[in-house]
Amino acid sequence: MAERCKADKASFFILWQLFWPLQQAGGNGIEPKREITSVGIDIGTSTTKIVFSRLTVGRRYGLSMLPQYQITERNIIYESPMHLTPLIGESQIDLPALQQILSAEYHSAALKPEEVDTGAVIITGETAVRSNADSILHQLAGESGEFVVAQAGGDLEAVLAGKGAGAEAHSQRAAGTIVNVDIGGGTANAAYFNSGSCIGTLNFHIGGRLIMLDKAGTVAKIYPAARQWLNREGLWLQEGEQADWPVLQEITRRWSELLLEVLLKGSDPQACPLIYGHPDLPAAFAREATVTELWISGGVGALMEQTAPRNIAETARYGDIGPLLAHAIKKAAGHYPVKLQAAPGAQRATVIGAGVHTLQLSGSTVYADPNLLPLRNIPVIELVWPVQVQDVEQPDAFLASIQAAFAAGAIRHGSIETEAMQFAIAIPEITPCSYAVLRRIAEAVTGCSRKYKLKLCILICENDIAKALGNCIYLLSQGRQACVCLDQITVAHGDYIDIGIPADGNYIPVAVKSLVFNSTN
Repeated sequence: MAERCKADKASFFILWQLFWPLQQAGGNGIEPKREITSVGIDIGTSTTKIVFSRLTVGRRYGLSMLPQYQITERNIIYESPMHLTPLIGESQIDLPALQQILSAEYHSAALKPEEVDTGAVIITGETAVRSNADSILHQLAGESGEFVVAQAGGDLEAVLAGKGAGAEAHSQRAAGTIVNVDIGGGTANAAYFNSGSCIGTLNFHIGGRLIMLDKAGTVAKIYPAARQWLNREGLWLQEGEQADWPVLQEITRRWSELLLEVLLKGSDPQACPLIYGHPDLPAAFAREATVTELWISGGVGALMEQTAPRNIAETARYGDIGPLLAHAIKKAAGHYPVKLQAAPGAQRATVIGAGVHTLQLSGSTVYADPNLLPLRNIPVIELVWPVQVQDVEQPDAFLASIQAAFAAGAIRHGSIETEAMQFAIAIPEITPCSYAVLRRIAEAVTGCSRKYKLKLCILICENDIAKALGNCIYLLSQGRQACVCLDQITVAHGDYIDIGIPADGNYIPVAVKSLVFNSTN
């Protein structure tokens, strides 16, 4: 009887934690707004850009749902000029010079790093392969604010550029599919948007700075990706020699045609010699997608609005072949029934996306000790429920699914020191989620955390049950299992998340970094 009484008290306590916010809300509406500051830092092949934004957060209430924190407004408050990305030779980023640039821009924006709540530092294009890129990312992230994402990768860059350029938002209103291609110095990163969602990404070794020229038209540098392609195609271009104008025209013409054949004609990405990364967008998808608009962002997008170069001197005015490539793309697009345009704010699209669009919020029912935060680069493992998971008379169904997810995390993200192992389990929705179901989940999670000796258990719940689940785990483990439970966050298998320090004492900023997009998303 005593055990039953304890269980009833625990059940009441958890349900009270779950539904108390509804009683406090008292109806529909959005409570007074709060503001947080975000930064975007893009360290690209050619240039480095910084953008500061003010994000307005509101708490939405409803009679049929728990309160939810939402970003209701995004305003850019400062944009830096373009800075040449400082390098040491060809293999390293010049960290002291980069720190000076960032320090000066924080001063110009009248902000201190401790006043920045969230944002993203990304190294893009050819700069991402520098030998010290990863260490610089994390050092800058630590210096640039309380909670700043550090990430690089063509897929993420493509999506952020599409968001920052406005292609994602435009696709909500436009018919067909919008493709935004961010073309900078070293890469071209394409994102397909339809009805406000990214449905695929592709990455190409195509960029204006892969072949560099001095003012006289002498070839100053050919990057390895371009050199391999030139050798394959039998095109002669040699460092230290005068560039031949017809050869440069032929290079940019072929690059443009290869790019558009994959994006608009449905050619197999796997067969394109300039594709890099993990092309998971099949030719069948590209053929079936009705691309109605092609947006070009990045430095090459900005050059599309300038006068076409007529000779080598005009091509080399920025020290590379960017102007020639921009207009070669314009000419090649004329053969397709698609609307072509330079993206609004083309050159800053990626950094705007990084600073404004990386953030989600978790609140109301979160369970987290602020002393455990922030957490960075946590891989997500998606749990898959069996069909009859709601049947509490079949506890093995819960146990098997949760054990499989934890085992997958241990295999993929384990280490010699088991307590150093960190991954997040994404728990899909269960309807209805009774206390009996919630307790089964907590029991299984507690058992798996004990088995793998996890110092910290991280759970992302699709249901609004994070606080209730965290409390239940606390009771079952007698307070010995450290746990962070969040909800109202959309994640998928293969994502990485950064979890920030609670803002304003109410909500937790979370950045979800999707590195690969499948055509079925």
